[in-house]
Amino acid sequence: MAWRTVNVKQQRIEFVVAVSRKQSSLSRLCQEFEISRPTGYRWWRRYQQKGVEGIEERSRRPQHSPGRAPLALEQRVVELRRQRPDWGARKIHCQLERENIGLQAGTIHPHSAAA
Repeated sequence: MAWRTVNVKQQRIEFVVAVSRKQSSLSRLCQEFEISRPTGYRWWRRYQQKGVEGIEERSRRPQHSPGRAPLALEQRVVELRRQRPDWGARKIHCQLERENIGLQAGTIHPHSAAA
């Protein structure tokens, strides 16, 4: 048995067209299209507000990072990394503590921060 492939954009367009034609209740159409009701209502609402553009796939990337270190601190870490390329996150952390800068070693690690 082959898996069913679905073009998401086409599915969304077919769904909102079916809803706009009132072929069936929105709940029933959600069942037919195998999507949740909240997703169906979201697609319908976006379509009503912005048309086909509103139901395009959106980025899931966060709009902001509330836990991100301030830019000045990031620059200080980068500066220390350039000055001392052989130092790891723990040594840089100790140096920053001496400068009364409180960052966690995990924030300083190159895989965690934009260093």
